[in-house]
Amino acid sequence: MRSAFTQGGFYPFEGPSTTDLSLIPLSIRYKLDRAEIKLHLAQWQQISLDDRQLLLDISCGSATEVEVYRALLNEIIEHYFSAPPTSQPLSNDAPWADRSRWPQVVIDQCAKQTISLRPVEQWQALSDMDRHALFVLGRSKHAHEEFIAAMSLFFGDEKRMDPGLRRDNP
Repeated sequence: MRSAFTQGGFYPFEGPSTTDLSLIPLSIRYKLDRAEIKLHLAQWQQISLDDRQLLLDISCGSATEVEVYRALLNEIIEHYFSAPPTSQPLSNDAPWADRSRWPQVVIDQCAKQTISLRPVEQWQALSDMDRHALFVLGRSKHAHEEFIAAMSLFFGDEKRMDPGLRRDNP
């Protein structure tokens, strides 16, 4: 399965504040969700750059890798904050993992940005990480340009809808 990541673990549309690890990269957000641990931006920024880089570099694909990643996160969080991490169980609620349909937040963001939704087969062809990225960007209140760039990256030039076809038009 293809992934649109660059060698450094960043999507091409992620800006300098993400690539210098000031902000949490989408790949880390995916790993945090896989490990079912909540990490706030303020916490992320208190972790050393070396430890942030380590969290970026370590793989989190297989079940074993997820366990290793979770253990490392626990260790880092307890080291910096003298408290256990906040658990964020998915409880089988991972809309990006459902290949049978587009998540509603992605549908809604496509409508807001007048981007034509692609056939569900194109959603199904994305890697879990790429579907997660679209889901996260779709629910964001301020990542509109990144969402458009992600759609373009994953599916070629985004196809804009005729504004008259938008659902929010009467």
